[in-house]
Amino acid sequence: MTGLWKFTSIEGKEVRLLTLFVLHSLNEKPRSGYDLLKLISERTGGGWTPSKGTLYPLLKQLDEEGLIKVSSIGKRSKIIYDITPDGKKLLFTIRKVNKESEEKFSKFRALFLEMFAEEETVLKDLTFKIQEIVGKIPPEKEEETVRVLEECISNLKNIE
Repeated sequence: MTGLWKFTSIEGKEVRLLTLFVLHSLNEKPRSGYDLLKLISERTGGGWTPSKGTLYPLLKQLDEEGLIKVSSIGKRSKIIYDITPDGKKLLFTIRKVNKESEEKFSKFRALFLEMFAEEETVLKDLTFKIQEIVGKIPPEKEEETVRVLEECISNLKNIE
């Protein structure tokens, strides 16, 4: 198993979490380095934002590797990046190896809970398990899943 913040594609290419997030974000839509920094900060609730000295060299490296490309240069020389077909291929092959990623995250989560969790660990653990299960439900079962979760929410509100 590689490091906790590293993921391996089917071809064996090792990718760090930040690289994976950049590819994922650019797959959604083209963005500038500043947009990526802002997005990471938003998605982590302000808990983590990589430094410019980390992100911008990474963008340059990904561009040189042909995984992303400069799609346009905007006002004040703002560089907008987009994912390339090779970048999409790498992103999707890493997603195929999702089982390993889930196991890594579970190990990290267990370590984190051991260090920081308090009495509510059982509730947090059950909530996490629900998220894991929901993530594996096929799209054709979405309507039934929504119904079950809404019923669960209603029952929980009755406890308050």
